[in-house]
Amino acid sequence: MNNDVRQNQTRQQQMTPSDDVEMLLLPVFLEEADELRPLINDSLRALRAEPKNESQRQLTNRLLHTFKGSARMTGAMRIGDIIHTMEDRLLATPSPVLWAALESDIERIDTLLEELRKAQLVAEDDPVEDSSESEQRATAERSPFARMSERLYRTLRQTAKELNKRVNLELIVNDLDLDGRVLEKMTASFEHLLRNAIAHGMEDEQQRIDSDKEVIGEVQLSLRQENNEIIIKFSDDGRGLDLAALRAQAIKKGLLDEADTSEDQLKQLIFIPGISTATEVTGVSGRGIGMDVVRNEITALGGRIEVNSKLGQGTQFTIHLPAHTLVSHETRSRSAIDP
Repeated sequence: MNNDVRQNQTRQQQMTPSDDVEMLLLPVFLEEADELRPLINDSLRALRAEPKNESQRQLTNRLLHTFKGSARMTGAMRIGDIIHTMEDRLLATPSPVLWAALESDIERIDTLLEELRKAQLVAEDDPVEDSSESEQRATAERSPFARMSERLYRTLRQTAKELNKRVNLELIVNDLDLDGRVLEKMTASFEHLLRNAIAHGMEDEQQRIDSDKEVIGEVQLSLRQENNEIIIKFSDDGRGLDLAALRAQAIKKGLLDEADTSEDQLKQLIFIPGISTATEVTGVSGRGIGMDVVRNEITALGGRIEVNSKLGQGTQFTIHLPAHTLVSHETRSRSAIDP
């Protein structure tokens, strides 16, 4: 156990990434950090008191997963890497060495957050922007959807680059927008879905060629109103869900027996913590946590999520939310990412 922690420390020292901070997104990230840091502290403290409490462990993992995704999306790659190491540590057997290492991780994160706060103050006191940056800032100030778009495009760029995949993202909103506060809460879920679509759904270039698909994958996020609901559809044209692999994972973990299970039941397995068909854990995916976060956020807003998938054709998530959070808006944008 002690060796595992020391190995994680050594790996972290040898693989420290460089930050590539998007200054337009930094204020949002720092606000999220102010909310998440105390929650993570409390959750780690509770887990240390009850290390066998699986619910508490899952909560800690969800908080770390959300914090990591937000950090990487903003370009705070050093913080993202530390959080990824913390996730690794929590897989080990609890010990005094483990808790000391986690406390050290938290202290390093706090130091880096303070650096980012100072950088933000410098940027505010001495703003140096070209015309395109000024235009982006003005757009972000006008529309909550525009602010969300910037975050999603940033997530797309980073994830596609890391995985060496080419992906187009299309965002469509017709005659409506979600209330800004609700949209902020949903953005983290959209980021989880986007990372999963690229990491799990999208084939690599040669696989897409072999499947007679366009080399560049397609992801679409659309919002519309139907009666008293907001319908949000998130779809990709990737490989689709591997139901056989999901079944095997669930049986291995004791969640299913060998009896027949319907396709709809198998699709719901992706929302169970710890279920993942990834062959390895990376900084993007593989822990089986992200989709649990997504469903929890949607449920907290009074909504529900459905999943449909066809092997070799792609996956679509349909989110239903109450319509009382609407304000008038119409926008459509498209981004093509070719790392």
